[in-house]
Amino acid sequence: MKKKMVATSIILTSTLILFNSCQTNKNTSDNYSQIMNSKKNDKNYVILFVWDGLRPDVLTDSKAKKLIPNLLYISENGVEFKDNHSAYPTFTMNNAQAFATGDYAGKSGFYGNNLYQPWRANKEFGIATNASGNNITSTFLSPIFTEDYKILKALDQPNNVQASLDEPLVQVSTLLQEAQKLGMTTAVIGKSGPAFFQDFRAGGYILDENHVWPLSFAKELQAKNVKLPKLTENAYNKGEFVLALDNGNPTASDPIIRLAESKEISDPSIATNSPFNKKNEYMADVFLNHILPTKLPQLSVVWLRNPDSTQHAYGPGTLPYYDALRSNDLILGSINKKLKEMGIYEKTNIIIVSDHAHSNIVATKRNDSEGFPQLMYPMHDIANGKISNKTSSEKIVHSISNQKMLVTNGYSTSGTIRTADLISKAQLKTQSGNIIAAYDGGGCSFNMPMSGIRNEDGSINTNSPGYNLADGSCIDDSKKNSAYTSPSYLVPNDLTNKNGVDKIVVAANGGSDYIYIPNHDLNIMKSLVNFFQRRQEYSVIFVDENRYPIGENFPRGVLPLSYVKLENKDGRNPDMVISVTSNPNVIVNGLPGTEFDSTDGDTERGDHGTFGRTDVHNTLLALGPDFNSQMKNNLPTGNVDVAPTIANILGFKLHNTDGRVLYEAIKNSGYSQDSYKIEPITVTSSSSCELEIYEPTTHPINFNLNSKNRFIDPELTSYYSQLNSKMLISKEGVKHVYFDFAEAKRQKDCPNVGMTLFHSNNN
Repeated sequence: MKKKMVATSIILTSTLILFNSCQTNKNTSDNYSQIMNSKKNDKNYVILFVWDGLRPDVLTDSKAKKLIPNLLYISENGVEFKDNHSAYPTFTMNNAQAFATGDYAGKSGFYGNNLYQPWRANKEFGIATNASGNNITSTFLSPIFTEDYKILKALDQPNNVQASLDEPLVQVSTLLQEAQKLGMTTAVIGKSGPAFFQDFRAGGYILDENHVWPLSFAKELQAKNVKLPKLTENAYNKGEFVLALDNGNPTASDPIIRLAESKEISDPSIATNSPFNKKNEYMADVFLNHILPTKLPQLSVVWLRNPDSTQHAYGPGTLPYYDALRSNDLILGSINKKLKEMGIYEKTNIIIVSDHAHSNIVATKRNDSEGFPQLMYPMHDIANGKISNKTSSEKIVHSISNQKMLVTNGYSTSGTIRTADLISKAQLKTQSGNIIAAYDGGGCSFNMPMSGIRNEDGSINTNSPGYNLADGSCIDDSKKNSAYTSPSYLVPNDLTNKNGVDKIVVAANGGSDYIYIPNHDLNIMKSLVNFFQRRQEYSVIFVDENRYPIGENFPRGVLPLSYVKLENKDGRNPDMVISVTSNPNVIVNGLPGTEFDSTDGDTERGDHGTFGRTDVHNTLLALGPDFNSQMKNNLPTGNVDVAPTIANILGFKLHNTDGRVLYEAIKNSGYSQDSYKIEPITVTSSSSCELEIYEPTTHPINFNLNSKNRFIDPELTSYYSQLNSKMLISKEGVKHVYFDFAEAKRQKDCPNVGMTLFHSNNN
């Protein structure tokens, strides 16, 4: 073991880089001791480093190992949490609030990424602007994407006397707020939405992709000739801060390499580099050279958008994905080197975590008669920037897990669905006879490259129901009348059913969708449940049991939101939350895990957000003076545990959190892994039977026309939801529940299952 540790440490030091600041700060080293003495801090430091979208199999991926020596050093010498869980839905902003609060969305009341809060469109609450300075007040009438610090500030309306409103961004306290109350210096750096969320009341130092805070710090950096994010001026009153003429745009991304046949979709066949490395390296440089040495924060959060954004663009397992890992690891090495240079490495706990994992977007079908996964559409090659001939796939049995796997070759051309389009064109009717129309706030979709309408040679199948000829409905970016895959679904001002149409709002979030029913009509909800159960693109369904109480009117086949801690006491939650279908046993680009992607028009190759195994199980590692050494923690843990654990290390408590302190991983805590028991829990809904279930076509089906018959899957007639969890019981009898995955079960017969009575608030 000692030989291995020595070899690893040599790799560690030989691969470190230290990013060069824009101006050398010669006096910084001399001031470390003075700053440390002035703080009189007897607690160790904490750096929470979020690698957005990092899959846990990175630690065993042979292609990654040479690129991540610093990450591997932490996993081998610190604590590797082998069974960590993302908060569901597995979105970035939902897990940003989990890291900030130690709670699930049901308790905190925040449900990002894309959410619907139309109350904020009322100008009585003040004019809302985004990071670019644009007035976006009216856009809250539609679902809004929350990865923008100014949007988060606009949603934070506590004790608004003028508007008689009390709508804080979250309904609980946060880790950084409590640390700041105790006089601790904090810093957040990185991706605009989730990084800023950690300190949305701006009580510490902030550098994200769009601004620097506070004003004194922005001026301090500018005086040192440090370039600042180009939108920094918008963070302040007009004229309060002016960027230097030569400032430039240090947080700009490099261009994504696109297919020659479409500017919408990336070309992973020739791309080699991550487009987001430079901006991350810039922010790391400012943190290492102008925040750590001069501010010495007791608690720092560094949240970088890699590898997540690179996986969205090109897909997991591609060359840009590995380049993103390489860049992040170099930044981690530079952090280590700086801490050693400052003499505080032995006093600093470094926690590496991801908000979620990541999957490739691929349309799949139910397993074949042998139990192997199937593709809905074949994969294709890319030749000369165009999608070309289809490729083959291979069935294998995994040598360790014995799972039946499908290994694909080539690139996906399918997997994207648009829920508002599928619902509206299904022509669903309620008992009153009203048609249900869905709106997601998006315009026309020109999603031809990944819509699953390709012929074997790669050409577009213009006879597919998913293809619409140019008819004047959609105008593309060049102002030309264009073919389209779905029309516009802008949210109307009037959401009543005066015209005989019941209107719902869909917040499309990729791996899961939020469904808002403005009048909370039971019949609308039941019609939507029937729709989602019949379309195999969708998986498990959760419904708000406060608005639709459990009983004879509660629909069969679904589970209550409270079962997964998503029901909010003040009704902030959507009426329904639906995960799209995923498959952990399909391998694309050498990595397992695929899913459908629900969108309002975006074109991506990778995504997350589902309740599938691949997205839920994410990365958590820790190394430092407060953590055990060389420990593989096999107990279930979660992102909600990170905040209470950090608070414990810093000497205070976050009270009544959903998460727990990870005592088993902390030195001299009196706990070990043997201090806990684990009980697996399987929760089911009742079954919904005699259903007409369709093949997962990804394009619309009118439920009332005979043309639907050619899409009926004769092998499936029933549906129920299943939630798989673990209960962790401490030696004192305190219980915590971790959600492993949830999925829809569709089969030919009517299964004899009933609704499991389950209370997830066991702690």
